[in-house]
Amino acid sequence: MTLIKKILLIAFALLIAFLSRAQSSNSNSEASLVLDLKKSKAAYEVAKQKYENDLKLFNEKAVSLNDLNKSKNELLSCEVDYQKLILQLISQQSYITIEKAVKYQSNTGEKRVMVTLRSAMEGNEEYLNQFKEHFDIFTPEMRSGKIYNIYISLVDIDNHTILGSPYEFRIPSITLGSTGVADFELLKDVENLQVSLNYNNRKDEKNIYLKKDASVNSIDIVSMQFSQEANLNSEADYGLSLERFSSFDDAYRLLVIGLPRQITSEFYDESSKVSQIKFAQGINTKKISLKVYLPDRDDKEVVIDKPLQFYVVAVNQAQYEHLESIGIDNISKDKLNELTSGYELLELIPRGTGKIEVRANSLYYEINTEEEVKMTVTVKNAGSRRLDNIKLTTENPIGWKTTITPDLIKSLDPEQEITVQITIAPPKDGGVGAQEVKIKTEAIADNRRVQSEDKTIRIQLNAKTSLFGTIALVLVLAAIIGGIIWFGIKLSRR
Repeated sequence: MTLIKKILLIAFALLIAFLSRAQSSNSNSEASLVLDLKKSKAAYEVAKQKYENDLKLFNEKAVSLNDLNKSKNELLSCEVDYQKLILQLISQQSYITIEKAVKYQSNTGEKRVMVTLRSAMEGNEEYLNQFKEHFDIFTPEMRSGKIYNIYISLVDIDNHTILGSPYEFRIPSITLGSTGVADFELLKDVENLQVSLNYNNRKDEKNIYLKKDASVNSIDIVSMQFSQEANLNSEADYGLSLERFSSFDDAYRLLVIGLPRQITSEFYDESSKVSQIKFAQGINTKKISLKVYLPDRDDKEVVIDKPLQFYVVAVNQAQYEHLESIGIDNISKDKLNELTSGYELLELIPRGTGKIEVRANSLYYEINTEEEVKMTVTVKNAGSRRLDNIKLTTENPIGWKTTITPDLIKSLDPEQEITVQITIAPPKDGGVGAQEVKIKTEAIADNRRVQSEDKTIRIQLNAKTSLFGTIALVLVLAAIIGGIIWFGIKLSRR
């Protein structure tokens, strides 16, 4: 029986130790603080009463000064513990709520975020009234009902880097029940972020989806490739990012303003051609592309290397009808802000391409060993940019020689052509047979080498025949033919 009692006592002691540890681990909770505060208050009042009693007894010389000082020290220790808990409980009542975080666009076009904070200290007045006796230990923040020095930062959720400017915004104070505003420039365009608050030795972090400013009805259009170069008879592709700052569920018509009529354009949403867009519920961003097609020739309006500036515009139906009434092509830059939901300035630089075209009447010749091939080729600039330093060269068989006049053409404008004389001479002691001579053409356009197709001249080289041998052969053939005729006449007379 004694053993059982010992076991029970040990188990009870362990349970008391476990409960005490659990209570210690939860000491930061408000409920635990209140209980600790009541306990500390009771100890403080007991120590105070004991000190007052010892003071009376000391005045009556019933206790020693040493006993009185001991009671006073116990009172001061209990009072400090009590005041610590008061301060800890009061500080926990100070709380800042994030009322809203609105993403908007400034007049200069930069993305900004406005964070509105509200003080939630409604319970502090009651606590302050309870502890008036210890009012001297309260900080100015507690006495005034204000929260001082609130620091706010905007943080990227993914990589935990600050993406707002200033990096840390300070609100000097927020009165009980009032609001404070922090305005940031958004250094990175995001839809959601983390708002980090630091006040009263407390750090609070909230992941927030940014609300759009519904006070305006606008579309922000951004293109990372806002300036592009494209060759004539080709296309330029602009990626566009559209973000809605509006509470209206409108459809927006897409327009291109400022391009010459020779240049056409089309909008694409992925692979589908579109002329209007509409944002789905809860979706405020959309990505589309603009394809611009250039003509095959330049003219007065489309000049090579001269930048063309134009606008991509988004308008709702009412704005579109208003633009039509005044003439879409007549709208000025100053009126784009007031007459459109949003626009983006783009730039297109037409570039020309160099193209060499070499033509010859014949690419096959038959000569003997003592003759030369004299031919004419026409070099034409079939591209849309001037050609410079056009040079013709040949690849010859061993011993063959080629003369080109002129061998260098300094420049040739588009659609212009020039005639080049080429003389090809075989070697005097060379053999007979078929040979090939390649004509190569090189040129520069816009400091870039222009490739061209080689032309291959095929030459059949025959041995030279003797004039006397040829005459004798002809006389022999004539004699044979005459003999055959004479013999035939003789046979017919018989």
